[in-house]
Amino acid sequence: MKHAVIVANLGAPSNLSEVRPFLKQLFADPDIFDFPFGKFGQAFFSSMIATFRAPKSKKYYAAIGGGSPLHENTVAQALKLERRLNQHGDFTVFTAQRYWHPFIAEIAEEVRQGDFDSVILVPMYPHYSTTTTLSIVNEWKRHAHDLPEPIVIERFYAEPGYVKACANQIRATLSKFHKPPHILFSAHSIPVSRIEAGDPYEKEINANMELIMDELKRVYNYSLCYQSKVGPVKWLGPEIQDALTDLVQKGVTSVLVFPIAFVSEHVETLYELDIQTREFAREIGIQQYERADTVQDLNEFIAVLEKLIRERVEA
Repeated sequence: MKHAVIVANLGAPSNLSEVRPFLKQLFADPDIFDFPFGKFGQAFFSSMIATFRAPKSKKYYAAIGGGSPLHENTVAQALKLERRLNQHGDFTVFTAQRYWHPFIAEIAEEVRQGDFDSVILVPMYPHYSTTTTLSIVNEWKRHAHDLPEPIVIERFYAEPGYVKACANQIRATLSKFHKPPHILFSAHSIPVSRIEAGDPYEKEINANMELIMDELKRVYNYSLCYQSKVGPVKWLGPEIQDALTDLVQKGVTSVLVFPIAFVSEHVETLYELDIQTREFAREIGIQQYERADTVQDLNEFIAVLEKLIRERVEA
């Protein structure tokens, strides 16, 4: 049997000219932003917000080299996964992005031309959320309704290999400290209204954090915060700046930040955490601030994806 595996992520602009159209795609997503007046309102408001936010966002991307490495990270993950899977069968791994090229619609067409027997959709989000995983699933179904019903890997935060990969990235960063740091887990925030409607994201983030601390033998103090809030509605908190301020008030001077919701490097890690938050931490009195890398294509992580895919296919 021929299997198509679609490794799907958020997407990101690769250069500054792509920032505004990328933002327009993001804000047009009905699974995240619910604007009035139906499709017309979605198109109008997403275009207006993208135009307003693009100049500031361009500065962020310029500060990290002019574009995001997210797609390159995802391609590296896909290539490694394909090599592992093809030791056990006929697998072709595609990379797709929700808000930029290669769009999910483009990859659906490639899969359509390949005459595959099964489709495995792998949203590259460790934790399930209606704003991420479900958005990718819905977009795939909009453009691939004539293809085989996809097998969806909905979450992987509790897989032992993934937990170990996260802990290993933290361990590698711990070696930079002169004294034991406070470990601050930072997750991408989502609107509180989503949680109140039943979204499991917050619970899964907390469960993931506890599993990682179990792997680290619980010898460090730790806490959770959120980043990347957008718009005036109430989002999950505390925001990372508030969390750092609170730690300083408690006498903490060394902080290790781990981006718990991300598996690749992009503007939220390279700019928000490495530049913006680092500067804020220095200004308020944090003497040592280090950020652990995301898991990217660590063997332990790719092995988890391989295991989950093979289990579902063989079942």
